Amino acid sequence: MSYRKVQSNRNNSHRKYNRRRRGIDFRKLGLIAVSTVAVVIVGYMIYSHLPFVKVDKAIAAGDKFTENADYESAIESYSKALEIDSKSVKAYANLAGAYLSIDDSASAKETLYNGWKNTDSSALKDNYHIIILNDAVSAMNNDCADLGTVKSILSVLEDGSDNPDAMELLKAASERCFENAYGDDANALFRSGDDSKPTYSGYSEMIKSMLTLYQASPSDDLKEIILDYLTPNISSFTLNIADVESYKELIASATEAVGTTDEIENFNKCLSNSQEVLSIFSDIFGQLDVGNVDELRGFVVSDQYLALRNVFLNKQETVLENTTYVPISREAIILNNNDGNWSYRFLDFDENPDTNGVITLWANFFEDDGVQRASISYEPAAINGNVYPHTQYSVTYLYSYITSGSSTKVAKMNYRLDTTITYEDGTIDETIVGDWGGANEWVMDIDTIESRIKA
Repeated sequence: MSYRKVQSNRNNSHRKYNRRRRGIDFRKLGLIAVSTVAVVIVGYMIYSHLPFVKVDKAIAAGDKFTENADYESAIESYSKALEIDSKSVKAYANLAGAYLSIDDSASAKETLYNGWKNTDSSALKDNYHIIILNDAVSAMNNDCADLGTVKSILSVLEDGSDNPDAMELLKAASERCFENAYGDDANALFRSGDDSKPTYSGYSEMIKSMLTLYQASPSDDLKEIILDYLTPNISSFTLNIADVESYKELIASATEAVGTTDEIENFNKCLSNSQEVLSIFSDIFGQLDVGNVDELRGFVVSDQYLALRNVFLNKQETVLENTTYVPISREAIILNNNDGNWSYRFLDFDENPDTNGVITLWANFFEDDGVQRASISYEPAAINGNVYPHTQYSVTYLYSYITSGSSTKVAKMNYRLDTTITYEDGTIDETIVGDWGGANEWVMDIDTIESRIKA
């Protein structure tokens, strides 16, 4: 009996122990359940704040806005995605697409360019180039292509893109961009004074870029393009004298690499001839700049001047345009293209009132007793920017009668100076000095001249 009681007590103790164990298990299960929920919530919160998840959400939101044609909101969402991850190719591509949807090509190009640089994605690079070429096509179709268009096409090739479309467009642009954009004004191409217009230095760098591409990967197509662009495809343009030597050097380096054409050789002759002509006048310009007008007496009969005068007088072949009165100035030349044959001339005073002075060579045929006259004129620079009163000195070496003594007329070669001053209201003062610088110098004003003509 005692045994059974003990046994019974053992059983009761075991049952109590088991109850306690089951109670502990229930609490653990409860804690585990609560912990699991907490982990899931925290895990979701962590997951939802992971950068790639936030990027995907922003892109998805942008896509939804795009579907609804709410492009401004789409741009905001795609931009937010890029703020989180600047390496997201999809965000760059979709953002560029949104910009294109509102015809903002410039922002689309900038987006694709930045994306290409940040991700090195060839797809973004290709799309960037496609937009550039499409813009170029649009500009040419609308007759508004210019040198900026050419440079944009060239940039596609400079990016290392073997792009046949870019090569074809580069060829076509030469025909479209020069005359359309700059043909109305000879100064517009290189001498407009407008920062939005091209300069010779920019043009030169463009040609050098083409040469660099050719040297890296020679091709007949690129050679043809360089030869075409080496002389602007335009009927007339102005070039600063300061750029002439640089242009000659550019032609020399280009023709050494890709050869030459008759047109380029003819164009180069114009540049060289302008330098040769100015060298004839350099010393006399220096004298005139300081007011030594009397130096014209010796210059008008100098061998160099008469030789140049005879070129025009006898209608000899020259690239300097053959006219009766030939202006010589030091600021710029105008180059004119007639079916691939280039000629040039210097700017006259009316075309360039800011000039430092203009000399005009006279090539009019006029003999005195079988002796050809030698004539020249000079217009000094405007004073303090005021064109008026405008002065012109004209010097002629001629065979004529002069008064010797009181009344004796003697035939001799002598100089005549004609000074004409024109005022803004159109009135003119003119004075003639006969036997200028000689022993029998005489002076007559315009009123006396007119009275004698009337008499």
